[in-house]
Amino acid sequence: MKNKKILIIGMCALILFVSVAYAADLIIGKDVYYDNSSSLLKSKNVQDALDELYSKASNLTSCSKGVAEPVLKDGLIPVKLSDDGTVTYADTSKVWYNYCDKVWANAVILNSGASYKVGDTIKESDIQSYFVWIPKYKYKLWNTGTASKNIHEIDIVFDTTNTTDISGVSCKTPMTSGSSGNCKNGEYMTHPAFISMGVNGFWAGKFETGYKGATSTTAAQVNSSDSSKIIVKPNSYSWRNSTVMNMFTVSYNYKRAMNSHMMKNTEWGAVAYLSHSKYGINAEVNINNNSSYKTGYSSLPSTNQQTYPGTYGDGNTYNNAYNTSIGYLATTTGNISGIYDMSGGAHEYVASYMSGQLGLSGFSATTLANYDSKYYDVYSASSTFTSYQYRILGDATGEMGPFKTYLDGDNNSRYHNSWYGDSSDFVDSSYPWFHRGGHYGNGVLAGQFYFNRGTGGAGAGLGFRLVLS
Repeated sequence: MKNKKILIIGMCALILFVSVAYAADLIIGKDVYYDNSSSLLKSKNVQDALDELYSKASNLTSCSKGVAEPVLKDGLIPVKLSDDGTVTYADTSKVWYNYCDKVWANAVILNSGASYKVGDTIKESDIQSYFVWIPKYKYKLWNTGTASKNIHEIDIVFDTTNTTDISGVSCKTPMTSGSSGNCKNGEYMTHPAFISMGVNGFWAGKFETGYKGATSTTAAQVNSSDSSKIIVKPNSYSWRNSTVMNMFTVSYNYKRAMNSHMMKNTEWGAVAYLSHSKYGINAEVNINNNSSYKTGYSSLPSTNQQTYPGTYGDGNTYNNAYNTSIGYLATTTGNISGIYDMSGGAHEYVASYMSGQLGLSGFSATTLANYDSKYYDVYSASSTFTSYQYRILGDATGEMGPFKTYLDGDNNSRYHNSWYGDSSDFVDSSYPWFHRGGHYGNGVLAGQFYFNRGTGGAGAGLGFRLVLS
């Protein structure tokens, strides 16, 4: 009887273990066959696969607990990306992402008329836009006014609830420019990007927004609000030289049913912080130094990016494409599942400005009031280019201090943050709009923690990014 109990317990344990397995087909008999092509496992044989599954099962509850499932509205297709960029229609009943392994969920919007089913390989020519899911999270604060540390792995906990004021544990997210509320260093705070939109996650454009049909970098410089020209794809020319109002309008009208909009500062911060956690690359992403503003490229290690200006150009002596081992270094994950162009490429305007100052954006107070305030971040009317205290917690500006000024390679003095020395200028009355990430030629100044200011007017080096929420 005792042996039977042991056998039953053993069988139950085996069933439980298999239930958390990612995907391994075992045929018991003369031969054992294993295929990892439909899974996220790295192992090439049965024994190693079982060891890997055991490790994953042990860490599953602590690592992935609370990860909000990607929201797939009609027309948004879940996909898995192979290392070479091959896109497969994902089966959502199986594992198609794993943030514990830095594999972020991806989805695409297809061109009109294209149709595929689960398991199909999707042609690149049928894809209009790529997006990456950013699940709701809280993070441990380190600089609510005085930095307790500088560069570090940001402590992130996925959570679909909002933090409240519990002294020494967590705090209610203050949401506004210059405010820390009751928050203190060492406490957890829900990131504001999720609260403002009332969502458990959002889809960030995988690449800078491109201009459909452009066959040269000049052809992608169009000051227009024609949303039919939007693409978000690798190896496309970044859409630039448009006013913030047109960028905002084209983004807003792109896919209203998916709540499309222009990325704002806090949403950029949410991506940047996740990238610098155990769920991301946990380092500064490599710069896109492609001088033709092509999306998804990454500088070669042989190019000098440790000074300003850095080395840049267009060709395989300067950079490699997104679907290469060098290309992966320019993503938020260090692999093809991440977000590209967060460093270099074009400066990316975000829908974030100084209160009372709309600059050359094309907006007036009246036209901007036509949109819900959740679509933009507003900063103190007292802002100056060094007023880092007016940050919004979570936007990856003021928290990146302390800030220092010193000479760069061109013998000009600039302000830099304490996270990789990225360029750091706050908005002011003359330059009231934020832009992020830096430019292909910025070298050491560029990065996911770069922030600077602009008039809001059109510029040949200024682009933007989409969000769906």
